[in-house]
Amino acid sequence: MRLSTKSALAVALGLAIAAPASVANMVVYPMTTKIGNEQDGVTQIQIFSKTDKVQYVKTRVAKIVNPALPDEHEVDVSADAGLIVSPQRLVLTPGSNRTVRIISDSVPTEETAYRVYFEPVNAPADAIEVEAAEGTAVNSQIGVSLIWGALVRVLPDNRNLQATLSADGRKLHNGGNVRIGVLDVGHCTSGSESDCKWTEVQKSVYPGQSLSIDSANRTGSVVLRYQTTADPAPKTMKLAP
Repeated sequence: MRLSTKSALAVALGLAIAAPASVANMVVYPMTTKIGNEQDGVTQIQIFSKTDKVQYVKTRVAKIVNPALPDEHEVDVSADAGLIVSPQRLVLTPGSNRTVRIISDSVPTEETAYRVYFEPVNAPADAIEVEAAEGTAVNSQIGVSLIWGALVRVLPDNRNLQATLSADGRKLHNGGNVRIGVLDVGHCTSGSESDCKWTEVQKSVYPGQSLSIDSANRTGSVVLRYQTTADPAPKTMKLAP
């Protein structure tokens, strides 16, 4: 999917995002997923080992506040609030993969965004002793590694898609309860989309948010090309006049 709140790859452990690929000791897939009634409130994420050492990984959940806005930030949530991750800690043996279940413990009234982090950590002391005795390589001390952050969007059951244009034509407002992935805005001089002049936007507008668009002093119809979390297939919607 082309739209997200931020890059799904989280910050490196004390390093820049542009850290060498060799430090990626594991791969997380998918990096963006959703939870709704179609998924029975559950989704899954796969963790793949990319090293010849045993890795220990812990998870952390953060709620995204003001997603897709300049003041977007995250707030850590407890294991029993918002999303439940199972298991919360895991052992990743060389060349293996593990499935992590992400469960929504309640149905939100509007679409809500979270990020689930997967962080390599130092091995427990008892694990080092056991694996040393068995001759198994263990990543006992974390040096340079990446923390991966997967974007999880949780959908309400009763969804209301509502997009309106301000009186001056300068803002698109999301009055519904689901995210609108705005792909393009078209200005059309007739009733056909074939004569529309399209402007690429590629932005998410979450419930209650507004998006500035260049529609002032233009004639004809304003048409929105968009997608939603539940249905990524592009659709169009006439906004004005």
